[in-house]
Amino acid sequence: MQGRPRDPALDAAIHQAALDLVAERGYGRMTMEGVAARSGVSKQALYRRYSAKGDLLLAALDSVGREVFPVPDTGSLREDLLRMVTAAFALHRDSNSAFSQAVAAEAAQGSDFARKAVDSVINPRRELFREVITRARERGEVTFADDDVLIDLIYGPMWYALLFDFDRLTESYAASITDAVVAAGQPA
Repeated sequence: MQGRPRDPALDAAIHQAALDLVAERGYGRMTMEGVAARSGVSKQALYRRYSAKGDLLLAALDSVGREVFPVPDTGSLREDLLRMVTAAFALHRDSNSAFSQAVAAEAAQGSDFARKAVDSVINPRRELFREVITRARERGEVTFADDDVLIDLIYGPMWYALLFDFDRLTESYAASITDAVVAAGQPA
């Protein structure tokens, strides 16, 4: 017997409560009890959905990423990437990088969580960049063979800034990263 389907409104309230608490108090001080109280659900209902606060954080980040991460198709690799990188930076600036730092801190504690983070949050976003690069390749804008390297040229500087130099997440830096990726991908 399968039980009741999940209520999307309840999931949204739980995710928002978790994100709010991380932003306000930091990940280390976010508790499942605090999330239950803030979202108005019982601890039992919360633990039925998420066995640990790391799993809850990943689900909350995934839901936010699905809502706000654009996949433009302007016909220009530079413009598409610039819009995506700028949106990613804006999302992280809005959270004051607390979420990314929380994911990194939790991932450092164990490979199971790191794998979950890569599978549920990072790889789906990387695939959106891959989609843009694939379209650009079809238009002749990209000849560099390894899409993962081009995507790493975005993610490496972004994660460095998120963890160690948050003030660097500006529109100007987004443009610099975008230009570097475009240059690396173009025909010689």
